[in-house]
Amino acid sequence: MTPPTGALGPMSIISALQRIVGSDHVLIDDKSRELFGMDIFFKKLPPLAVVQPGNKSELAQAVQTVTSAGLAVVPRGGGLSYSGGYLADREDAVLFDTRRLNRIIEINTEDLYVHMETSVTWKQLNDALEGTGLRTPYWGTGSGMHATVGGTMSQNSINYGSATYGMLADHVLALEVVLADGQILRTSSWATTDKPSPFARYYGPDLTGLFLGDTGALGVKAEAVMQLIPAPKATLASAADFDSVEPFVLALSELGRSGVCSECFGFDPYFMSQKLDSVGYKEDFMALSKVIKKAGIKEAFKVAAAGRRYLEGTGHSLHFGVDGRDNADAKSKLKIAKDICDKHGGKALPGNTITVMRATPFPPPFMMFGPNGDRWVPISGIFPHSRVRDAINTCDTYMNSQSELVEKFSIEWGYVCVCISNSMVLIEPSFYWLDEQTPFHAHYLEEKHLKRLKSHDASPEAHAAVDKIRTELSEEFRKLGAVHLQIGRTYSWLESREALTRDVLHKIKADFDPQGLMNPGSLGFG
Repeated sequence: MTPPTGALGPMSIISALQRIVGSDHVLIDDKSRELFGMDIFFKKLPPLAVVQPGNKSELAQAVQTVTSAGLAVVPRGGGLSYSGGYLADREDAVLFDTRRLNRIIEINTEDLYVHMETSVTWKQLNDALEGTGLRTPYWGTGSGMHATVGGTMSQNSINYGSATYGMLADHVLALEVVLADGQILRTSSWATTDKPSPFARYYGPDLTGLFLGDTGALGVKAEAVMQLIPAPKATLASAADFDSVEPFVLALSELGRSGVCSECFGFDPYFMSQKLDSVGYKEDFMALSKVIKKAGIKEAFKVAAAGRRYLEGTGHSLHFGVDGRDNADAKSKLKIAKDICDKHGGKALPGNTITVMRATPFPPPFMMFGPNGDRWVPISGIFPHSRVRDAINTCDTYMNSQSELVEKFSIEWGYVCVCISNSMVLIEPSFYWLDEQTPFHAHYLEEKHLKRLKSHDASPEAHAAVDKIRTELSEEFRKLGAVHLQIGRTYSWLESREALTRDVLHKIKADFDPQGLMNPGSLGFG
């Protein structure tokens, strides 16, 4: 019999959870609770407890136990978020650390899908597909050493493969989701009563899409199925430098619309200098050895000859990679991309970032610090090509208006632009400021790497200044009609919806989560 809300005290709930998942997988010590109350940028309330279910049955039972007692459920994947998506707003929250749900269940080479538990990491998935001649269209985020498939689906994401194939959410075929009452919901063709198979997402209304980008506000993803495609036979890359932002933007958008690139990244000069300096020489040599293995000695020599500071003195730079059915196909696509850059006055750079990224796609999360031990956090917006220049102007104008604050706290910033399919561009300003290393950083980075970095005292005022800048800049982006990834508790999503849309969303939330206990506060739901 289900106990009434609030009938069980915290210790009774913890005992019940220990019986479900095992005592070792219910964490209640202060150190664990502190860690799971942080992300890259925020530190909020520590959860009441951290539960680590080992399969979907344990997950469902544990969720039902928590919500039946009137406590909140907060799902968490790999944890490398910076938008507060899994950080509780209330003291009676139980955090679900889903990383033990990490089995790849089936790689179906005939029907071209992969079925997995949702805490499979992107590195794990790509390693498992190695040698099959297959991959997912979107094939991971740069934090994929830790980032999980389910966590990324909850946030939505762009990165590897996105210039051709768009967002991760575009390639999810089916889900199994644990709802607030502990029931397990299947979506798409997987939900049929006759010979269920997760081969088709669209059969009537798209129920799968409701749980993509929801940051766990509607349920906890337990299993997922993604589309597979043939892996490319050849990959080539290049880079170009532009004297000013105008030709840079024109070339970026034309590259995006052309559809020839698998990845296309644009960096302003400051961001690229930070990216080069944030990783030490050891990592460069490790990357180079992998370039030799994957791309051959000729390509590796180009990277080495260019030197680790080959972008010093450059302006805005574009870095793009192409995938081909064979080398001739890849060369043809690369020529189109280079011709576009030439058309807009781009000068070829002697090395390219894509080659190293492809050789080491899932490095440790060194990006959490700049070269001087300064903390890092981004904000972002996605725009149609027609608004990219306006968005960059808005970013520059706003940051100029904050010059006093920027100077006072030595805040440095730069931006990256990323093509998404052939119709969108992500603009992501990154901010660097002097602040302390936290237990969160120590959890993800080796001690010897942290010791190499210059350490700084805690600076709550600088942190608050960066928070203010991020919040206000995201509102400026909203006024331009931006959409966002990693909504979490950072972007004003729900309140920015039209009235009727907002009403429908509230009804959907109430139907899946009538007590409002699934990650309350996420997406703007109370």
